Amino acid sequence: MPTDPDTPAETSSATPPQARRTGRAVGDRGMQRATVVAVLVGLVLDLAVIAVAATRDESSALVGALIGTGLTLVIVVPSVAITYAGPRLTPVSMAAAVLGSWAAKMLIVILVLVLVRDTAAVSTLWIGLALLVGAVSAVLVEAILLVRTRQPLSVAPVHDASENPGRQEGQ
Repeated sequence: MPTDPDTPAETSSATPPQARRTGRAVGDRGMQRATVVAVLVGLVLDLAVIAVAATRDESSALVGALIGTGLTLVIVVPSVAITYAGPRLTPVSMAAAVLGSWAAKMLIVILVLVLVRDTAAVSTLWIGLALLVGAVSAVLVEAILLVRTRQPLSVAPVHDASENPGRQEGQ
């Protein structure tokens, strides 16, 4: 029975499951590496902010930088945890984890900022500086590394009888 030239052979067009798993594992490792490097870059830059704040005469600068660094960790560490847990999660669970972690992060940041806004012992300027330097740099590094390590999407085409409604089976 001759094959239809419009329909590719099953073996030639389908990506073997082992190749998909290997590609997925490489992508997972790339994401994990990107998030860990991003956290480390954010922490190193925040340590520099803490060092500068420690040289100031006002003690509120150091306290603010320390709180800002803590908030940086609140923002970037859940991303690392999700990238390590992600391969074992279903897509719906992964989406729930990402959305839930973002909601929790924002709630924590907002509550901390509201609690310390009128406190004289804490410099909100240094909180903002540490948060900006640490969290934004971490997000930028993570985005750059993810773009560089992005794996191509490999999806096997699905051939369904409903694609060609005018054709009958065997013709």
